[in-house]
Amino acid sequence: MTAKTRFLFAAMMVVALPSVAPSIAVAADPPATIKSLLTTCNACHGAKGVSSIAQTPSLAGQPNIFTQYQLVFMRDGGRKPGVMAAVVKTLTDDQIRDLGAWYESLSPPPALKTGPAADEAKAMALITPRHCDSCHKEDFSGQGETGRLAGQRPDYLIKALKDFRSAERRGRGMGAMMEVSVTLKDEDIQTIATYLARKP
Repeated sequence: MTAKTRFLFAAMMVVALPSVAPSIAVAADPPATIKSLLTTCNACHGAKGVSSIAQTPSLAGQPNIFTQYQLVFMRDGGRKPGVMAAVVKTLTDDQIRDLGAWYESLSPPPALKTGPAADEAKAMALITPRHCDSCHKEDFSGQGETGRLAGQRPDYLIKALKDFRSAERRGRGMGAMMEVSVTLKDEDIQTIATYLARKP
């Protein structure tokens, strides 16, 4: 079994097993397993999961399974965790499941109202042939293992797309994100990020 196969198997095992705690239907109080951990998370990702720090993603409204996969990838070596290295290395499977459920329960970030205007026609001319909606949904709210893009910080979207384009970040499975981003120019990435950040 290769290293890649091992960490994908680990990720599937985490998300496949039900959490002992009841699932979170609405954002009330987080479960005890992550209360102290959220103090650290909130410092960068925001108390309500909406980031105000450059190149740091908002997590509010992200699909549960997507968040779980990303945390497993970072913890188990499938994704470089950067400044999160010290946090993710001690996460338990239960904490990962509870973090995924918690952030999904929070209201998604509002559409960006400031900054450059979005050119929808130009953005969709880049997005449509790449079939982004087949994984991220037509409204870009994300589903399952694919992230919510609507309302995400544009600087983070730019960073993520550039990381996929350079193979710094792979995603899951067959590397679909590398395939769709490799032909994007910097100005294309800027156009897409501006458009998605302004979507509710």
